[in-house]
Amino acid sequence: MTQKEKQKYDYDVIIIGGGIVGAGLFREQSLHGLKSLLLEQSDFNSQTSQGSSKMLHGGIRYLENMDFSLVFEALKEKNLWLRLTPHITKEIPFYLPVYKESKWPLFLMRIGLFLYDLLSLFQNTSHKILNPKKTLEHMQGLRKAGLVGSGVYYDGIVDDAKLGLECIYDGLNNPQCNALNYKQVTKVEKNQDCYQVTYKDKINDQTETARAQFVIFATGPFTDQVMKKLEIPWEPVILPSKGTHLWLDGKSLPIQDAMVLQTKDQRIIFVIPQRNAILVGTTESPIPENTNMLDIKPTQEEIDYLLSVVNEYFPESNITQKDILSSFAAVRPLVKAKTSSSKTSRHHKVFSPQENMYVLVGGKYTTFRKMAQDVNKKILKKLNIKHDKKITLNPLRTTSIVSNPFTEKVSHEKIKEIIQSEKVRTKDDLLKRRLSLPSLRHFNDQELEKILKDLDLE
Repeated sequence: MTQKEKQKYDYDVIIIGGGIVGAGLFREQSLHGLKSLLLEQSDFNSQTSQGSSKMLHGGIRYLENMDFSLVFEALKEKNLWLRLTPHITKEIPFYLPVYKESKWPLFLMRIGLFLYDLLSLFQNTSHKILNPKKTLEHMQGLRKAGLVGSGVYYDGIVDDAKLGLECIYDGLNNPQCNALNYKQVTKVEKNQDCYQVTYKDKINDQTETARAQFVIFATGPFTDQVMKKLEIPWEPVILPSKGTHLWLDGKSLPIQDAMVLQTKDQRIIFVIPQRNAILVGTTESPIPENTNMLDIKPTQEEIDYLLSVVNEYFPESNITQKDILSSFAAVRPLVKAKTSSSKTSRHHKVFSPQENMYVLVGGKYTTFRKMAQDVNKKILKKLNIKHDKKITLNPLRTTSIVSNPFTEKVSHEKIKEIIQSEKVRTKDDLLKRRLSLPSLRHFNDQELEKILKDLDLE
């Protein structure tokens, strides 16, 4: 493209959707020297990308579906991010208790965990098989009746919102790139050889436009709704599935390590101690049509279900509502298939409903970098720019001011610095994503509470 042709556009690419996939795309394009604009209608990583199980994992459950290529890819990405972002990621053991009535007997567990390590090219810490006595030594309070042992494998945990935010901060090192939150796209028009995108600020109601040669939709589970609203020709492809999580008081269960629980109705529940609390989730339930997925919350039925599973495995703990610090729900961006949501593959797909317009759907949180690469290759090819597959293998150039508020002292000066440089526009942005605090109940700090109260934020 000549310099004269470039002047027709404000940007090379406009990315609509600022979750983890949009953030990965933004970083990928920034590193390749493209001029990109990222638009997000809420805060960055405030929806599905902050509503995960806080895991970087290969998806051990997908071994059952023989989806080896997905597991291989996800394990490779998991181990990459463990190396690149040790301040917000960590490898931990996961215990899989096996009972006489379990779906997966111990001999199959042994085979499956070996295969999981093999698909990681033995980059995972090696799995172990424990007898009942050793299992109970590690998992005190676990139900003894029918216990035949456990498998132990290793996966990663992650501050899910932070990883996306730090990809955006990294992309902003390219002065030609910009990322804007609380910008709702209201119109996408094709004008000759460029797209004109109109967007409204959801806080001050100001409307702006930007032009770009390419438009990419990275809107996850909201894709069908967004395309319909913008009147872009599109056949619905999303099969929304709701995931519900509870944060329990860290003292409510006598465990130090993460667990994977097999339920009687063939679901998988993760129980992960972290951040002075214990994360429990997820259920998988279909979402009725016309549901407002931007404001989705756990139902009492889902909360009761998760509590009942935990109490079944830890009958002496008697976990109740009073042990819940907070709860959240999010929508998984599955692509429609003929099978049930629990069997649906998490492979991503790229659609092109119009020339120079791409729609990226499906995939897993862990594979977001690979998803971004697949779309960016198509754009770079059209621009006659060579794709560098190694360019995103380098550590992030800019990280968060406060990576972990549970170990770092959060002063008024640091709060002001975060507001000035990390695109904070509401108190929720600051508390839940820049400080990684699900609620103030998770971190009993009166000084921080006073600082937040005095801030001039929405």
